[in-house]
Parts: sequence; structure tokens; C-alpha cells
Amino acid sequence: LASLAAAMGADALWKPLNHALLLSTRDASPAVRQAAVQALHALYTRLGEEYLVLLPESIPYLAELVEDPNPLVEKHARDLVAVIDSLTGEQSIQQYFSR
Repeated sequence: LASLAAAMGADALWKPLNHALLLSTRDASPAVRQAAVQALHALYTRLGEEYLVLLPESIPYLAELVEDPNPLVEKHARDLVAVIDSLTGEQSIQQYFSR
């Protein structure tokens, strides 16, 4: 997916992909949630700062994922948040997570 998004090269085309992945993070299956988080991780890693344009839409989903009942999904979500933090240069995007 990350290679496909890189080939697309436009955030207007990334938006439907990102939205579909975000919806998958709410799937009942932990395996599906984990795969979605790993795909998002690959996108942020591959596309870097360019992909941050989609971060505002992702914040509510990330807030849920870092508190996922499945420990493996939670771990991957925290790893994703760390990657995003390094891209934004802020202390932590977790300050935007509503509790």
C-alpha cells in the first residue's frame, strides 16, 4: 500500500486509502486492526512529512488505538504514534487525544 500511495503522489488520492485504513482500525478482529495500523505505519514511514496532511482526520482513531484491548495492536499503535511524533517535531501528538 505504501508503494501504491507513493506512486499516486497526491494527497487527494491518499485520502480515500487513509480513510479505509482508519475504518479498519475499528474492526472487531484484532488481526485486522493490527494490519491496518501496520499499513498506516508503512505509509507514514514511506511518505514522511507529506502524509501528515491526513493527520487531523487520524487523531481520533489513533487515540482509540493506543488504548486498544489487544496488547499487540496497542504496541503497534504506540510505535506509529512515535513515528508521527518524529515527523511532526512536536513532543507528542497524544496531547491532541481527547480522553
